[in-house]
Amino acid sequence: MAAPPGAERAPRRWLTRERAAPVVAGIAILLIWEIAVRSLLPSFVATPTGIVRAIPSTMGTWAFWTDVAVTLSAIVQGVVIGSAAGILVGVAMGRVREIDWFLSTYIRALYALPLIALVPLVILWVGYQPEARLIIVIISVFLPVAVTTADGTRAISKDYLDVGQMFGARTHNVWFGIALPSALPFIIAGIELGFARGITNAIAVEVLASVPGMGMSVFTKSNELNENASLVYVVCLAIFAVSVRALMIRSRRWLAPWYSR
Repeated sequence: MAAPPGAERAPRRWLTRERAAPVVAGIAILLIWEIAVRSLLPSFVATPTGIVRAIPSTMGTWAFWTDVAVTLSAIVQGVVIGSAAGILVGVAMGRVREIDWFLSTYIRALYALPLIALVPLVILWVGYQPEARLIIVIISVFLPVAVTTADGTRAISKDYLDVGQMFGARTHNVWFGIALPSALPFIIAGIELGFARGITNAIAVEVLASVPGMGMSVFTKSNELNENASLVYVVCLAIFAVSVRALMIRSRRWLAPWYSR
């Protein structure tokens, strides 16, 4: 029924219960953390108030921003390279049976393997260098993107392929005009997963290979019992990860508006 003339639409409430719930839960967790540490644990253990007090002294140094730039740029670079390679290999695996026969077993086996197990091997091959971090990030992203892209391009509706064949679509038209757009939600999900794995493994490589970056600074400051400053780095990584996830969700809605989560 149409609204009567002159009736005004009720304004949308910004603060809803859905949005307030995580805020309330976060405040409760921080309070429990603060009280538990002050009551039961040594003074060097990090607390929420201690982390806040450590922010100016930690983030106000050139070393902090150098570490952030080095680590995040390596992660972004690895995600770009790994995603491009994963998309190409995934489309090929999804559309050509013979390629899938040759590659699927090995890619899926590596995908199921905790990549931290490969870190010592990569360090042995390239040395204690930043290149070890980049290689691990590329592999971390390549594997999930290749797997999800192959699954997405393989799950195309037969109706789309029939229409393409009816209009004389060639192989490259099917791959990049039908298969790739149809697989976009799968590809974005793979990149999102690869980003998360890439961040984790990049930090692990920095610690294990003594590569300068955020992970090495977290490890160093923890050894110095400066846990509040150490967790400032962790909070920055968490903000970066949450921002990336939000960007992936928006990208999915923009690139694949027909897809509903």
